Amino acid sequence: MRSALTPLLIFWVILGFSACGEITPTSDTVDQKVAQARARNDGPAIWVAKDYDSTLYLFGTVHLLPDELSWQKEDMRQAFQEAGTVFFEVDTGPDGQIAATVLTTSLGMRSDGLRLSDGLDNYQLNLLEAAANNGNLTIASLDAMKPWLATEFLAFSAAKNAGLNPDLAADEALKSRARRQQKNIIYLETTEDQIRASADLPDFVQDAVLTETLENYNRLGDEMTLIAKSWAIGRTDFLTQELIKPMKARAPEVFNALLRDRNRKWANTLSRFMEDSGTGFVAVGTAHLLGDGSLLDELREQGYTVTRYYAFKGENVISPTDLSIERVGDK
Repeated sequence: MRSALTPLLIFWVILGFSACGEITPTSDTVDQKVAQARARNDGPAIWVAKDYDSTLYLFGTVHLLPDELSWQKEDMRQAFQEAGTVFFEVDTGPDGQIAATVLTTSLGMRSDGLRLSDGLDNYQLNLLEAAANNGNLTIASLDAMKPWLATEFLAFSAAKNAGLNPDLAADEALKSRARRQQKNIIYLETTEDQIRASADLPDFVQDAVLTETLENYNRLGDEMTLIAKSWAIGRTDFLTQELIKPMKARAPEVFNALLRDRNRKWANTLSRFMEDSGTGFVAVGTAHLLGDGSLLDELREQGYTVTRYYAFKGENVISPTDLSIERVGDK
């Protein structure tokens, strides 16, 4: 599970969408918008950073996708083909999986004799029981976890119930492509770095996010699906407005730990690549490329020209599609 579901995806959904109330598409359905986008070769957003002798394509990914979602467009394929070096967040191969298992156990399981339920009141306990039942999880298994890990398991079960498949994650598809094409692969952080991004959050933050997960459990799957479909048609404005901004406003400590601080570290690694000549391709969670404090902003701060990349030109070819989002209750 660890390789498929990063902590960012969970906090992104919970602290973003749940802040806004239920969100549903009006007019054309999201599925219709995706179909229209495919006809125009519109796909997930790509940016490009340049200096006088280096090019770096930046492609945002989503870690859980519906089986039927088509996202590998020709602009991405062309940019990927040009690159000799490909950057990913973390190693999810056999060695990475072993490290993740060991670290998740040591950092996510209770070893102090206490249980998760010891810190929950009757209301929270009832929510936990309902979510565990709906997610085919046992109370005993969740009870042995710290809040951050229980949150991840609950969110993953909601995603699975909604038909989202970690085996088809954009990251994993691109890692497979990079290996087949014998690209030079560089990981931007260690497995421990990534796990500690959520495991080291203050206890009160972990508790608050767990409670919101329990309260919004039945909506999480649909919201993750909407994220994936919005990402697939390059709807960066929508994702920034509904997810990144609420996350930054409501939980700055989460925003800093999961986004800003990591973006700064990654920008330093990418800057060292840009100091040489060549072409690279970066595939990281799309939230890292959105809003203030993004990886794009960090690269601009270091003096690089960063712009949205459009491989296809012409009227109505690549313009993001308006999902016509309306919040329930605005009527």
